[in-house]
Amino acid sequence: MKMDQQFNAILNNYLKDFDQTPISKEQKAMLPIIAFTVQGIPEQIKSHVQVAIDQEINSEKILEVIYQLEPVVGVGKVQAALTVAHQVIPANRQMQRQDNPQFGKEVQAQIYGTEIRNLLADLPDGAGDFVADHLTSHFFGDFYQHETLTVVERELYELMALITLNVDFQIKAHAKGCLKAGNSESLIIWMIINMLPYIGFPLVINSIQKVHAAAQEINN
Repeated sequence: MKMDQQFNAILNNYLKDFDQTPISKEQKAMLPIIAFTVQGIPEQIKSHVQVAIDQEINSEKILEVIYQLEPVVGVGKVQAALTVAHQVIPANRQMQRQDNPQFGKEVQAQIYGTEIRNLLADLPDGAGDFVADHLTSHFFGDFYQHETLTVVERELYELMALITLNVDFQIKAHAKGCLKAGNSESLIIWMIINMLPYIGFPLVINSIQKVHAAAQEINN
């Protein structure tokens, strides 16, 4: 694939400024993988997975980050991302799971309570309960009980995915959830700033404001 050399020179010079930002090497490596999976650009993912592996980032963590995007963006984008990720990371692995099958449900209750169930309560024919039940069993139950990522990490990476999607209600709700899970406002904001090359200034500035507002609401 031919690259535009002039654009690449500008981009590479721009990216150097992010090297000194106060997030970890691992966190920085996950961001383009999340962004390009959510955006449905799998051809960009392989090189970033390779960079993460070269930096000795845990391969199981990389895969878990991609797996847990399925309830957010759907199976097609995640399968496309995994297809290229597995060109770098072998596909045969055994997930380490919590012994407690209620773990995801308990995490959801602690961080989010019954917010979604209440929001959808007046839908006809039990539709609201169906969505709420499967949010609990699939989003939280099928993924959060895997031990490779902590709840704190999962909340942080999920928020980056929702910001990439630009879904206002979910960004506000998960900004609070991310803070309640144990992430600091400073870390979240610097993570969003490091998304600049992948999602641009409008989404970053809007999302920083939402996180700051959420932190103020929790602290007041």
